[in-house]
Amino acid sequence: MRTLMLMRHAKSDWSQPGLSDYERPLNARGRRTAPMMAEQLQREGFSADIILASSAVRVQETVQLLQHRWSTETEVLSEQALYLASPQELIDQIHSLHDDWQNALLVGHNPGLCALACHLAEDNLEMPTAAIAIFQSETPVWRNSIAATDWSLAAHWKPKELNLG
Repeated sequence: MRTLMLMRHAKSDWSQPGLSDYERPLNARGRRTAPMMAEQLQREGFSADIILASSAVRVQETVQLLQHRWSTETEVLSEQALYLASPQELIDQIHSLHDDWQNALLVGHNPGLCALACHLAEDNLEMPTAAIAIFQSETPVWRNSIAATDWSLAAHWKPKELNLG
């Protein structure tokens, strides 16, 4: 069983004029919510063998806060290509994962992340900041797994619904 977790970065700070979108850090709410979502993953028994993450500041900070709550550090592949990536670019990154990794967490941005989650769920999923959608499949390999395999939605959490945001 393979598990693909899609997470939108936590809430970012818009208060610093002159900062590019790529350089925006998390705001106070984002710094509170990300660790709580890490705890939710642990409570529900989900863990990542690998984290694929956009190299944008707010995503990197989200990943650091997740890892601070976990007992073991997970390898992170930070990719510039994941910054505001299209669904197809996200799929290409997933397809390139090593098959030794059974559980992958992709932390990125909307609208591409939400579009991918909706595609996999075959439903309209909302992906507000820090939301997580978890999919599982019997696929033996990552390569071409998104196009060729059925994925089932195992969980979908939004911080406000968990009273975290």
